[in-house]
Amino acid sequence: MKWLLILFLFLASHFTYAETVSLEGVWQIQSTVYDGEEQSIRMPKQIKMFTGEHFFYTYYDPGLGTAEPQLSVGHGRYTLNNGTLSETIINHSNAALIGQTFSVTVELSEDGNTFEQVVDLGKYVLEERWVRLE
Repeated sequence: MKWLLILFLFLASHFTYAETVSLEGVWQIQSTVYDGEEQSIRMPKQIKMFTGEHFFYTYYDPGLGTAEPQLSVGHGRYTLNNGTLSETIINHSNAALIGQTFSVTVELSEDGNTFEQVVDLGKYVLEERWVRLE
């Protein structure tokens, strides 16, 4: 009986903890791998923020016709269901992306302090690792 109680308490605490882990918060890029090759991280590092329904992120846009990619921004609404993150762009530095929805595979660590995002670009795969700042 004692072991049954211990098992119940362990399982209850695990499921209670699992429900509290979410993407809500502020994240910073830790690593990027494109087509199997580690990419250098530009400074300042990219930031991604999630609220209950919205996201905001910074990124470096190489397509602006400048010698170096420029720090740019985007934001919108998101859903996270069964490891699939779907982001619909509401406003963006690249106006052509407004209104588009992008879906990526996301794996959140058990402690909720890192997540890995895999973007299937067809011919190539982009893998990103993000760490929680708050």
